[in-house]
Amino acid sequence: MSRTYNPYEAPETGFTEADSEQQEYELATITERVLARVIDEVILIFSYVLYLIVLGIGALIIGAFTEYQSWLDEDLTFFTLNLFDPTIWIDIFVIHGLFLALNGVLLHRYGQTIGKRLLKIAMVDADTYERVPVPRLLVLRYVIWSIPNLFFIVVWLIVGLVDLGFGLRKNRRTLHDMTANTIVVKVNRLSTSKRYL
Repeated sequence: MSRTYNPYEAPETGFTEADSEQQEYELATITERVLARVIDEVILIFSYVLYLIVLGIGALIIGAFTEYQSWLDEDLTFFTLNLFDPTIWIDIFVIHGLFLALNGVLLHRYGQTIGKRLLKIAMVDADTYERVPVPRLLVLRYVIWSIPNLFFIVVWLIVGLVDLGFGLRKNRRTLHDMTANTIVVKVNRLSTSKRYL
């Protein structure tokens, strides 16, 4: 069935409402992202030190302080294979548990960590610009990027630098953004979006 020509009808441009919504977001700068990460790491390290202090007090109370000290004194180098070291596995689970305890509510509600909240940036889905489910963020954006820790610390450092290098491109998406299908945007633009609040 053919359409009748209407000279008063607005021409079609192929430009959709979704396109206009996507253009209103401004990408976070690499500097903002790095500063947010530094803030998060400092808070996480402080929390981990508190965890070690509590663990040490517990070890002292139950008479296992010698074992605790020997665990702390383990000699890790840049080329130590960590794959079969149970303490590394425990550390990964403890650190991500602390991370979730510190940032879980912010991640769920706003797609932010404490550092990202302070710098007014947030993680959103790269396709829909909506909040990302916490399990997807935690597993695909954080936990799997701990895997290099299981091999050698130097591997972890190299992977981290390559990951950061990807963030210097025009779309500013790092490798961990790609695995979780996220982008990081400035929140001042998000505040007017009903889909984000």
